[in-house]
Amino acid sequence: MTSIYYLLTLALILLHFAGVSALLSRWIPSFHVARAVGVLAVTLTCFFLEHFHGWGKLAWLWPFTAAAAGLVLWWDKARLQEARFIRSEAVFWVLVGYGLVWKWFFPSIFPTSERVTDLFFITNYLPGSTLPPLDHWFPPRSFDFYYAFQHYGAALMGRMFDLSPGLTYNLAMPLLMGMTGALAWDFAGRFVAHRNWRVLVVAAFIIGGTGATPFVHLVHEATADSSGDANNRMWGSARFVGLYDREQTNTRIGHDWFLQPIPDGFERRELPMEGFGYQYYVGDYHPPLGGFFLLALALALIGMVETGVGMARLNTALIGFTVPITIATNTWVFPLQFLLVGGWAAWRSRKKNEEGAPKGDWIALIIGGVIAFLLLYPFLTGFTAKSLATPIKFVSALDHTPWQQFLALHWPTLLMIAIGLTRRDTRKLTMYFALGFGLLLVFTELFYVKDPSGGRYERTNSTMKWWGWIWCGVQIALTSLLLGAKAKWVRWVTGITVAVTLLYAVDVFNYFRVNDSSDRGQLHASGIYTGDATVRDMFRYLSAAPDGIVMENLYADAYTDGGIYAIFAVKPGLLGWPSHLTTWHGSAPEAYLTLNSIRSFYAGNLPDARTWLLANNVRYIVWNGKDAANTAAWSKWAGELGASYGWQGFGPAGQPPVGIWVRR
Repeated sequence: MTSIYYLLTLALILLHFAGVSALLSRWIPSFHVARAVGVLAVTLTCFFLEHFHGWGKLAWLWPFTAAAAGLVLWWDKARLQEARFIRSEAVFWVLVGYGLVWKWFFPSIFPTSERVTDLFFITNYLPGSTLPPLDHWFPPRSFDFYYAFQHYGAALMGRMFDLSPGLTYNLAMPLLMGMTGALAWDFAGRFVAHRNWRVLVVAAFIIGGTGATPFVHLVHEATADSSGDANNRMWGSARFVGLYDREQTNTRIGHDWFLQPIPDGFERRELPMEGFGYQYYVGDYHPPLGGFFLLALALALIGMVETGVGMARLNTALIGFTVPITIATNTWVFPLQFLLVGGWAAWRSRKKNEEGAPKGDWIALIIGGVIAFLLLYPFLTGFTAKSLATPIKFVSALDHTPWQQFLALHWPTLLMIAIGLTRRDTRKLTMYFALGFGLLLVFTELFYVKDPSGGRYERTNSTMKWWGWIWCGVQIALTSLLLGAKAKWVRWVTGITVAVTLLYAVDVFNYFRVNDSSDRGQLHASGIYTGDATVRDMFRYLSAAPDGIVMENLYADAYTDGGIYAIFAVKPGLLGWPSHLTTWHGSAPEAYLTLNSIRSFYAGNLPDARTWLLANNVRYIVWNGKDAANTAAWSKWAGELGASYGWQGFGPAGQPPVGIWVRR
């Protein structure tokens, strides 16, 4: 029955996407671009309006919107049939399906990478309060310090279809990535005549690795049928420089090529490049996904303008529209999106007399950007005041990427840039993208964002965000343009280069082969916890209970399952991960003061605990299986808290107490 529910829910959501695509395709003659623009415009408009008044739960809305989508499809069926609408939708469904396969096999959200953090971002928006919402990890503060627009979009979907937080997460990610892949398909279709080449472009984009993919196998001799090696090779291509090359090298080639001597006291810098395909493995619904989506949308619209499809000024305005939205989606790539779009407009304007480009390009571009900025203004008023100081600095001599690792990671990009710059018979747009992405790559090696990280992580966030974005832009734009070149050798050199990165598909296959998870198919995402019947009952109780602050034990400063009960119940926790909170909020010493009090409580030695709990408005106190080992602390609080809290037990009889104290 659960699978039927998942299938019907997905079908209902896809009906809405199809309705949006069909409606807007009257003005934007590309179903993939129309879908992306429509979803983006609706989400941004709601984001703007809910800063003035939150709409709460929206489950009453979907019968009306579903009927409207159905009517649009029915009334316009003749035009849609002629335009091969179903074929376009099928491409999108296949791409969404690939993401769903990942989520079906690996659905659980647990403290690895940023999965829990991203679920926390979504749950802040799920109640539908006036924005900015309550910070569920640091009440009573507001959640106005992070670029979480895509998480708002996921929550908007969850509110409309009355989805659990985990299911919201596990459906939103394949849908967003499916739209991005469809935009890559759309761009490739503008310039690549042969379908097989187009399939190669998109396959490499969503499944492929990086230039380091073959080197991952060359520097490390794996153990046969080792699940550890299969896992390491999944992250090795993205995190080759400074991590995989340092920790996994066990061959002569690896030692000779990549383990260069380093100065005493210096740590090798971790310089990752997390592209689009890598995100399926990581499983995070994190801001880079939204950045890739906006990049792909801008490129797809540029492809339409350059090939004369649709209304040039509308398309140009929509290109400008994408730039400010990166601030609320993935601020790291805002300067890159700005430079790419601005550079394209300047390049096109320089040739307008020769090529007949519309004279209103700059005006349309600016109008689109201004409209997006105005819709974001209520968000920006709070966000800019809370932003941390992260200046752009020059990369020091020691911090530059070692040239061997740089070539290993970026050789496909460098090769395609070189071909794009030197071939006269390639399209002039090819030269722009070759020059543009080449200069951006140079920029990333000269500058970085100075965030609170240091040491081996000095440039980590900068290269992770910037290199991945550039890599994806090259995969979509340059790869497509070169595969559409007249010269056969250009097409085949490009095709072979792309095919090499697709060796990553072997690593993907092996990863699926050796991993057999007990939570398979449990898209509610809590299966790793609710396999325990006691935990499942506690989750259900808290989810149905009235709103209130939940206190849980925190076993570490970050990446701990302390806080899981509150997140899956869509309730504020007394405290989230302190190390993250002090980064996001700047100086917040009260976070660690609260942490010390929480740990003292669970240790059984917090003075005047009942008064402290009441002062902090704690309504629920989770005492889980880990905490149950301290029976002396439980006995102490059972005696002292009784005047204000009642005990709700869930554990088996005769076992140490597991349950929840509930404020009377």
